[in-house]
Order: sequence, then structure tokens, then C-alpha cells
Amino acid sequence: MSWLLLLACDEPPADRPPNLVLVSLDGMASFRTSLDGGPNPTTPTLERLASEGVRFESAFSQSNESLFSHASLFSGRYVSELANPSYATFTVPDEAVLVPEVLGLYGYTTAAFVAGGHVKGPYGFDQGFSEYADQHDFGAMFHTVPEALAWIETAQEPWFIVLHGYDCHRPYQKAGVFHAPFGPGPESASLSDLTGTDAVYDGHVYPDFAVERIQHATGDPIVDPEGYLRIARWSEDHDGEPIDDADLEAVRNQYDAAVLAADLQLGRFLEQLDRPNTVVVATADHGEDLHEHGLFNHRALLRDSTTKVPLVIWGAGIEPAVRTDLASAIDVVPTLLGLAGAAPLGDAPGRDLLASTDGGLVFQESVLDEVSVRSATHRLVFRGVPPAFELFDLALSVAPLEGPHFALYDLRADPREQTDVLSEQPQVAAELKAALTSWRAEMKRSTTVGSQPRDPALLEALKSRGYW
Repeated sequence: MSWLLLLACDEPPADRPPNLVLVSLDGMASFRTSLDGGPNPTTPTLERLASEGVRFESAFSQSNESLFSHASLFSGRYVSELANPSYATFTVPDEAVLVPEVLGLYGYTTAAFVAGGHVKGPYGFDQGFSEYADQHDFGAMFHTVPEALAWIETAQEPWFIVLHGYDCHRPYQKAGVFHAPFGPGPESASLSDLTGTDAVYDGHVYPDFAVERIQHATGDPIVDPEGYLRIARWSEDHDGEPIDDADLEAVRNQYDAAVLAADLQLGRFLEQLDRPNTVVVATADHGEDLHEHGLFNHRALLRDSTTKVPLVIWGAGIEPAVRTDLASAIDVVPTLLGLAGAAPLGDAPGRDLLASTDGGLVFQESVLDEVSVRSATHRLVFRGVPPAFELFDLALSVAPLEGPHFALYDLRADPREQTDVLSEQPQVAAELKAALTSWRAEMKRSTTVGSQPRDPALLEALKSRGYW
């Protein structure tokens, strides 16, 4: 019997909640998936799941970076609710309540199989898990899938697992099941370099652009995230190498090949998962801009390219549906708790996606100097002040509703968010600014300042990948 029939046809026993799988396909941008109309057949597994389960057409991460986004995905809270949102110091504090801690109280055995990087246990993500396997250096689902399957063989039901991989995370050069299925890589030596895409801005590669480091409070040198903004100023006074259309498409095809690799590993996992009473929630922590706005990364901007992600809920007892209401990462925890029959976290901002169709607005915080509110039709971005700034809320409230502080995009006419329509639609902008200001004012923000892990092996791994 196929795994689709095996898992989808059996209703969960009335006296036992389902096993739960949260899949984080790190860096999978919705617009490059075939599920969302991408140009290449990258996600056959997700398409099959969507046809049998609930697909959310408009789902979003809470941030544009793995650490921040997973913090919301695991806790059901905004980053600023957990700790001061400084990229250089943020960790999930001990006082935060994560979903495995709650599920454990309801009899769930819990485990996570993550591929290292910014989702490693020392960042605070291992709280509440009976097993947290994170030994890989920016590994792939190729590594984590066999570990998860081996653990499930002897796990007491009901169980909850997190399955994670960096297959489609930059620098888009991880080995896939097939070699270059959508075409060869770029001819440009600069773009083929491990960190070459960090030196791209507005159609040009700047090989001489220096990736600078700053001193972290722990004493560790870390890559300055401001570099993603600094390259714009650099380009004004320096000549770069133009990127031709063929190389641009080649980089995107490399990315698509990595998306396919992640999707096929998910299919491998489900094919071997012999547990009928199971529900899978498959999503991603952020997307990737892929030069939609002049850059090859995800940390520089809050746009649909970097934050619109796949989201499918599928398995035992899930009826097929296509949902158009807006969904957020903060909704995943209450949804998992609802599936488990657990009480919701009373003051958490998210909603049970299977019990509510009222999507509301999506609020997002970046790792640099943007916050955003996304409605069904528009996105308003406030920029120029980092969310970690002590007087951020005051700056947001008093900033004039004009550029360069604000930008408004009409997704109906401009789905790629290329044209700022702030001056043409001031009333829409005013309404969204009021919503953004109220969201911040009503949020119970944390003053906790975390400290990044000091493990030398972890620091070296992060440094080699352009983080530390």
C-alpha cells in the first residue's frame, strides 16, 4: 500500500491522539516550488500532500532568518516576546515555553532531528525534547531522515518529532539526488564561490567587497549583518561584474535543484513511515530572495520572496482543503496543540489553523532594520531602525508616513513587490501603520539578552557558512 493511502485512509483511534511531525524545510521559498507555480517541478511530494490534506496558499514565516523564525515556529510567539531581537545575542531563553514541553505534559514522547547551524540545541531549541539530535554542520534531510526513522522504530506513541534540513539553504551547493536536474551552474567564477552570492547587488557581483566582522559581546568575531545594507553604498563607488541572464537563471536552477532534493527526502521519510495514526505539518522557516530585489540572500528584506513559505497539514483525519486565509508561523504551535487535544497557551498570539479561518494580519520582524505588516492585498514595511533598538516603538509611532521610512506594496497588481505605491494609496498605508503600531504597543516584549553559544566546533561551523 502506498504511503499516501497508508497514512491518509486511517482515522485516529478515539482514545489516542495522533503522532505529530513538524517538518522544517529550511530556506524553501514558496515562489520556487511547483506547489506554488514555480518554473521547475521541484516539489512533487508537497503537491501530493496538498492534494490529500490542507494547503495554505498564503503562509508566512515570522522573520527572514533561521534563528528568529524557528524561535517563533517552536514557541508560537513573536521574536520580541522571547528576547531582545538582536541577531548578535538572540537565543531562546529558558523561561520560554516550547511546544515539546507542553506536549510532554500530555504524554507525548518528543524528539528533534535538526541539521545544525542556527537551530542547534545551544541556541535554546532543545528545551523539552527527550532527544535532540543536531550533530550536523548545516546538514541536509539526507542526514536527518534516517535518524528520525530509526528513532520512531522504538518510540512510545504518541510521539512528536521535528524534522529539519538545510537542503535548499544558501549557498545552494549541497549535493542532491540528481546532478543539476534543471541545468548547469553559473559560468561566473565569482557566483560559483561558496560565499560569492553575498557579494551581489542589483545585477552585479563585487568580488572585492569585504565581508566584515564585528565583535560580539561574548568576544567572538561574527559576520556583520549590516553588510547586506552596506553593499548598496559600496556599489555607488565601485565597479562590479554584470550578471548576465544565463548566470542568474543558473543560480536559480541550482536553488531549485536543492528544493527538489529536500522534497524527495521528505517523500523518502513518508514512504518508510509505517505509522497510520500520524499528522504531518510541513513548512519552511523563510524563503530566499534570489535576486528578486537585487540580492541573493534572505536576511536583507522582509518580502514575499523571503517570507512566503509552503504550509501543508496532512495525515490521519485531515480532510482535503485549500485555504486562502493568511497563516503565520506563530499559528503552528496552537495547531499542533489542538491536534494533540492539549489546552492552548492562553496568551499566545497565534490560532489553531484547523479550528479557525480568520487569518487577520501577518506581522514580521527582520534581523536588520525592518518590520512589516502583511494583509491579504498589501505589505507595509517600516525600515531604518532595528527592532532591537530601545526606542523602536517610539520611532515607529512618530516616523512620518513617507519614504524612506515606509514603503507600501500592492500585491494585487505587483506580486513581486517591485513598486512602492505609498504616495498613491495613503489611506491603506495609514491603516496598516496603525495596525503595526498597535501590534507593537500591545506586545509584551522581553528584555532578556541572550548570549550565543561558545562551543568552538559550532562557532567554526557557523563562521565557515558566513554566519560567525
